[in-house]
Amino acid sequence: MIQSITAPRYAHAEGYTALAFGKGGQFVCTGGSDSLVRVFYASKSERDQEAITLEQHSDNVLSLAVSRSKVISGDEEGMVLGFDLGQSAASDSDGLSVEPSGTVHRSTLPARDISISSNERQVAIATDDESIRVVSLLDMAVLHTLVGHRGSVNSVAYSPDSTYLASSGCDGTVRIWDMRDSDPSCVQILPKVAYVCEPGNSMEQYKVRWSPDGRTLAIPCANHSIKLVERNNWDVSALLAGRHTNTICHLAWSSNSKYLASASLDCQVVVWDVAARKAILSHANANALCQVDWNSQGNMLAFSDCTGAMYIWDDVIPVGQGHAAPFERVLADAGGLSSKDKSQAGAIGPANELMSDLFDDTAAVSRAAEDDIDDDDDEGDFLDAGDATADAMDDFVVDDDGAGYAERQAPRWTAVAASEVQCFQPGSTPWVGSRRYLAFTMVGSVVSIAQDESHNTIEIEFYDKSVHRDFHFSDSFKFSMAALSESGCLFATTSRELANDQSLRGSADADEVSVVSYKGFTSWSANSDWTFKLPPKEHPRCIATSSHGAAVVTSLGNLRLFTCGGAQRHIESLPNRVVTCVARGDMLMVILEALGTIRSSGGMKQL
Repeated sequence: MIQSITAPRYAHAEGYTALAFGKGGQFVCTGGSDSLVRVFYASKSERDQEAITLEQHSDNVLSLAVSRSKVISGDEEGMVLGFDLGQSAASDSDGLSVEPSGTVHRSTLPARDISISSNERQVAIATDDESIRVVSLLDMAVLHTLVGHRGSVNSVAYSPDSTYLASSGCDGTVRIWDMRDSDPSCVQILPKVAYVCEPGNSMEQYKVRWSPDGRTLAIPCANHSIKLVERNNWDVSALLAGRHTNTICHLAWSSNSKYLASASLDCQVVVWDVAARKAILSHANANALCQVDWNSQGNMLAFSDCTGAMYIWDDVIPVGQGHAAPFERVLADAGGLSSKDKSQAGAIGPANELMSDLFDDTAAVSRAAEDDIDDDDDEGDFLDAGDATADAMDDFVVDDDGAGYAERQAPRWTAVAASEVQCFQPGSTPWVGSRRYLAFTMVGSVVSIAQDESHNTIEIEFYDKSVHRDFHFSDSFKFSMAALSESGCLFATTSRELANDQSLRGSADADEVSVVSYKGFTSWSANSDWTFKLPPKEHPRCIATSSHGAAVVTSLGNLRLFTCGGAQRHIESLPNRVVTCVARGDMLMVILEALGTIRSSGGMKQL
């Protein structure tokens, strides 16, 4: 088998370049000094396709983490952003879509490393201060602040079962945190086990990494070697040395834990056979290397260098020469856990998966969302059954004597059907020329200005300039409604206003996904902005927000309640007679049309 390394693909401007494969090996993600995050297809047949470029960062991207459904990136100004992975709407079923999902965390110092827990509900963030933030990916709240390092933290890594979190500091100390308790604690300190590096220099910020089977932690050391530390007893079980001549800055394990790849400032990528404790392959690059990663589903490596270039190394392991393939699946286990630890690790279930303090019951948030999906299915079955019953009753009365009593006469007055109620958004106006008010309150106003087919401009003006400054932003969603409060602004959109226009309900575009988005006004908040996609065929009818949260009334009769951080905390079924809703403080008022309302050809009247 012939090894092959692609020509350099200059993904970013010159500077430190982060890199990570997707969990399925379909793509490789990069971040660079040009503040861009880019996603490249990894397979040989698709590499020539144009990369997906994400432009949400405004400073150098230093860290990346990829899970099954998310990409999370951190930059030099401390902004950590999230992106949702999905399938493209194009005809190609293997197409990839990457959509921004909002701010995960804001720090005042650079975000050096990111690690996502195995259940994808928590993320650990290492910054240039002495603490580690563990953030909930449900509501972006900071769950824990882990304090103990005496200097900048440059690396974090969850164990594959998320039982432990390993962290390393620029002083060479590695700490192991037990994440099973509601208050995580440091269970092991490995002083000076790694090399001491200069804070603030991205090229020297080394990373520690767990093996996929969960048994071993790999740590770069001061003498250009790698120490392998065994889980639970935390002793150094092996030393990989003799090939590198300069600082080892990044490590990556193959998916079966048989091989370890290391990238160094000596411009070398070295592949180690862990069981044999020796290097079996190496590649000399022209420039100092930044990061390296294995494709979990193939015999493939990717690495980046300080020029902003990305390389893919195909057919890395010479399988035909007696070496095992690097992607044979090995189930992650407790890796030498004691029987007590195994029982505790096995006990990590739905009750303990979430460590958020949101109403002391964040697990209920997930259950509510799952129940909501089930309720939607049941509701659809009930409606279908109702239609069938109505059809069967059409011929129940038979005009067999010609008296005419079976003929249906159109009444002059009819009770308003629940589906015919027209909803409105308080403080909004129709379009006047190219402008319309989306919201007009005692706090300020929200104006949408039409620009072109791709976007509008949103202008938010406050009456009390001493509290908030006016601002505007480009609106690619083309929001159709807004609700304004002292602490934030809630937006919603449905591209064809399907929620109120009955004539469009059966159109081909009726399954378009509607979006709810929130922009917080607290500049130092870690969870100001978020976006929530409603299920297909469910669209917002009216919205409200206050300092205590947000509410959305939808076309399926659902009242969805959110925290200001974006966690959906409650779903309630309402009669489909909602006219509008408003919120203030901890109070929400929902206005429904009275049952006595009747309609004629001249309009509605009240009994």
